[in-house]
Amino acid sequence: MVTSIIKKILLPVIFLLAISLSFCSAQSQNIPPSNILIINSYTSITQWSDNLIAPIYLKYTAHNNNVNIYTEHMNMLTINNDEALKQYKLRFARKYAKLKPQLIILLGTSAWVLLKEDIEKKWKDIPTIICCEKRYIGSKEAYLKKSFIPQNERIPLNSYQGDIPLTIFQVPCYVKETLELMKTLYPKMHKLVFLSDGRFINAQYRHEVDEVMRTQFPDVQVKHLVAGEITNDDLIDSLKYLDSPSCILFSSWYSQTNQQGNLILSSDISKVLSNYSKVPIFTLNNNNVAITNGILGGCYQREDILKGKLLETIEQELKNPHSQGIQTIEIPPVTPILNYPDLENWELDINLCPPNTYFYNTPPTFLEKNWFYIIPIAFLAICLYIIWLKKLAKERNARLNAMEEYNSLFKNMPIIYIKEELIYNKEGRVIDFIFKEVNPTFEKYITAKSNILGKKYSETSGQHTRCIDLYNSLQNKKELSFQYYWEAKHIYLTVIITCSPKKGFLDVFCVDNTELAQVQQILRSTNHKLSTALDVANITPWKWDLEKHTILCDVNRPIEISGNNSPAEEQQLSVPDSSYFSNICKQDIDRVRNAYQSLIEGKVPRIKEEFRVISNKGYSVHYEWVEVQATIDEYNQAGKAKTLVGSSLIITQRKAMENDLIKAKEKAEESNKLKSAFLANMSHEIRTPLNAIVGFSGILASMNSDIDEEKQEYIQIIENNNNLLLQLINDILDLSKIEAGVLEFSYNNINVDELFMDIEESTKMRNQNKNVCILYKRTLPSCYISTDKNRLTQVITNMINNAMKFTQRGSIEFGYNLQNEDSLYFYVSDTGCGIPESQVNRVFERFVKLNNFAQGTGLGLPICQTIITSMGGKIGVKSKEGEGSTFWFTLPYHQADQAGDNIAKAPETPRLVDKKDKLVILIAEDNESNYKLFETILKKNYTLIHAWDGEEAVQLFKQHNPHLVLMDINMPKMDGYEATQKIREISPDVPVMAITAFAYAEDEQHILNSGFNAYTSKPIQAEQLQKQIGNLLKKHFLFLY
Repeated sequence: MVTSIIKKILLPVIFLLAISLSFCSAQSQNIPPSNILIINSYTSITQWSDNLIAPIYLKYTAHNNNVNIYTEHMNMLTINNDEALKQYKLRFARKYAKLKPQLIILLGTSAWVLLKEDIEKKWKDIPTIICCEKRYIGSKEAYLKKSFIPQNERIPLNSYQGDIPLTIFQVPCYVKETLELMKTLYPKMHKLVFLSDGRFINAQYRHEVDEVMRTQFPDVQVKHLVAGEITNDDLIDSLKYLDSPSCILFSSWYSQTNQQGNLILSSDISKVLSNYSKVPIFTLNNNNVAITNGILGGCYQREDILKGKLLETIEQELKNPHSQGIQTIEIPPVTPILNYPDLENWELDINLCPPNTYFYNTPPTFLEKNWFYIIPIAFLAICLYIIWLKKLAKERNARLNAMEEYNSLFKNMPIIYIKEELIYNKEGRVIDFIFKEVNPTFEKYITAKSNILGKKYSETSGQHTRCIDLYNSLQNKKELSFQYYWEAKHIYLTVIITCSPKKGFLDVFCVDNTELAQVQQILRSTNHKLSTALDVANITPWKWDLEKHTILCDVNRPIEISGNNSPAEEQQLSVPDSSYFSNICKQDIDRVRNAYQSLIEGKVPRIKEEFRVISNKGYSVHYEWVEVQATIDEYNQAGKAKTLVGSSLIITQRKAMENDLIKAKEKAEESNKLKSAFLANMSHEIRTPLNAIVGFSGILASMNSDIDEEKQEYIQIIENNNNLLLQLINDILDLSKIEAGVLEFSYNNINVDELFMDIEESTKMRNQNKNVCILYKRTLPSCYISTDKNRLTQVITNMINNAMKFTQRGSIEFGYNLQNEDSLYFYVSDTGCGIPESQVNRVFERFVKLNNFAQGTGLGLPICQTIITSMGGKIGVKSKEGEGSTFWFTLPYHQADQAGDNIAKAPETPRLVDKKDKLVILIAEDNESNYKLFETILKKNYTLIHAWDGEEAVQLFKQHNPHLVLMDINMPKMDGYEATQKIREISPDVPVMAITAFAYAEDEQHILNSGFNAYTSKPIQAEQLQKQIGNLLKKHFLFLY
């Protein structure tokens, strides 16, 4: 009963959820949904039709079958004439004008009779299922007037000849069978009250009831109460006065009333009939039979069978619809269905029920009543029984396993086993024995047991007396063991003889230890070889007992640690550890003690130390170098080191060789320094005269603009060869650094964008080919990184120079971009001649020139590769012959603060200078040609003062207080660094520019860190020098106009 109530409550909820889930599922699928149109002849609350609609919704919406269901309730109680039918048809046509169903389901024949023409017109090819109570139909007037259809006016449904593929699914109310059941259960019934309403189908049921009662039970009086003809109050009064031999058969009770112009449909009253009836109530509809409410039941189709058959038919029509004709679905036989508590409440004899009766709410059996007690008890009993069985099985298996293990051990153990029965004489001495049992190993090594079992030892062996003597000696012992070599089979056996628990028997075990014996022989040989090797290698093994403070070592080793020269009587000798440490050199003893202490305390797993010990061999006392290695051998119970093991090795000769190597290394380093100094000095000496050549050739080119082309060409040749010579010097210096492995790098924070703009400007000045455009492509407004500015400039400039060399027209583009979070990508692209594919991989090899007629040493790119690799980057080239090349490299990128300039800062308050006055420049230069070059470049715009050395420069600065100082670095008496330091003591704000002929990066960095405001390298380029001086003066002076 509770289950039925829950079902009634949850069914609407499930129904609504099913509709919602179906809608969501259909929206989410791409397959067009199938449409089912259900036309119900009755109202939405009619139980007969609702029992058919609900399972359809549950299947095709709750299970997401991509099916849309449309339900139309005709409510035939409201359609009583042609006008009402016409209005309904109009509404129906408008409502479903755009619907294209794949299946039509008609509930009740009223829908078929009244809408058949419309369906044929609009959906004539659509499969249609008619769920009907009767398999015949009548005229339209019969359905409108709700009248009985006489036999001669009945038209069988299967006589339809139209175009609609029709399926007839009969869902009848079994009037005859239910009346027979009522008479069976209530034999004394003399009056039948049939409750029905004004629907068409009930007109047929009333006639059927009359016909059955007339033909089968003529003695029973029939009374019809029809909804609409009497009110509910009149019905209740009629039920109250029914006498006991009467019975009620209920069909349905729907009526309509007009209240204030509104049509009201009254609901079914079947649930409250028993409250007013004193006689048994049966029903034609299996609606509320499952609920104990006074309604006994009747004859029906089982609900699960009926619904399953209906859904099966619908599924078949959707997947494989029949295209024409009529098919009839056969329904299984009817079943009496009764409510058991109501049967008892009406005091009807249950034994009168047919054998196939299905009961709702049958009383629970003893097991059902007490299942909550019986199940735990049964479960506990079963568990105890299973535990008991498992215990028995476990014990049995344990015994079986033990027996199997013992048997397997006996059969498979690699030990020879013999059980012997002793034979005694009258004095109780053993005189012989009988072989009683042997294992398979005995058979493997000696002989088959069939040759020996049951036989006496005297019958099988000739060594009778010796074995018997052994057995007699065993009488006073429990066990006897000895080693035996079986010469015939070349095996070693360990024989163990024990007295068996059974008196008069012996158990004999023989273990094959041939491999062990052989290993022992090999071990003895290996130990001898190891001892010999230690002797030859002068390695002394030792063991230090930390608790006894003794060291066990071999005194035959060459290091005497005891200080006692007397010969030892044993191979090994224990000496106090104090004696061991007393012979260690005083300069080394603290270090050695600390190393041992770290090992003992567990700070390190092992130690390796080299130290000197006193050796008094021969006629003099001297030191020997010893290498000691040690580790912990054993720990005590407290977890602390108990013993150490190690070895000592004399390394005096090795230390002598190491000292020689160190001296040789120092000489090589000194030689390398001298080489570097020589190259730097040579660079200075070459750059100094080269400075005059380059400078004056540049001046000639700029001053004589009207000279003929031939002389101009000569000047250009001089400049080109000057640049080539300068590049050659730089390459040789860098190559020497690379060969020595001392290529220097000086890292500072720089702004790459500013650097590249400077490179662009200087490159454009050097570019003599008007057909080539040089362009720096900016992708980032600023980029601060920590790198070597000079080396980065060197690599980029080298790549640009190569591009200028091999590009006759077009453009040269260079720049950089952020490749990823930790890498910068630099490139130089040109539109030159390109590189053949076969030569691309050789461009970074030394002395490789792809064009032997082009100027160059073939060292530039290999040096660039070494620089980039040393700075943690990669370098490469992409080129296509005839189209151009792109040289690229990457450098690690870590964003740095804005570039910190190490050059001396300009003063916060610039000095005021009249624009009309000539500024005074002090030039410190010891070379007359170089000064002449400066004078030629600057005398037109500035007043010049010349100092021949640093000391004179300081004196002249004090006298003239110049606006700018050009300071040569390498000068007699006082170099440029010291002179600048003296000048800074006099005037910290005056700008000082260094003039250097040194080419190493560390020299340039030294200049910047020594108080100079700027620097320029020799050879001097006139235009660049004037620009640098102009920029420097603008930072330090404010010019008045």
